[in-house]
Amino acid sequence: MSPRGGLAGACLLLAGLFCGCGEAPSEACRAYVACQQAYDEATGAAPADVTQYEAGGACWDSGANASACSEDCEAGVAALRDAALSEGIDLPACQAP
Repeated sequence: MSPRGGLAGACLLLAGLFCGCGEAPSEACRAYVACQQAYDEATGAAPADVTQYEAGGACWDSGANASACSEDCEAGVAALRDAALSEGIDLPACQAP
């Protein structure tokens, strides 16, 4: 292996160690993503962008982000549950556990 190839391999290894190793999505955010998708389907709305709350999303690149996102997800499920209730839509995915 050439020195250049060794350096490139080392860089890839370090990148793998330091990138994409964030936390897994919280239970609250897994619930929010499922609830939002169910709500969008039930109402015919364009799908909301929930990628930041899914695995690999920006929410999970640090503990501080994870904590803030989990709080946002709890509030999101509650808001969607209330919206579905007021619209007379039954959404099991948005029910409290």
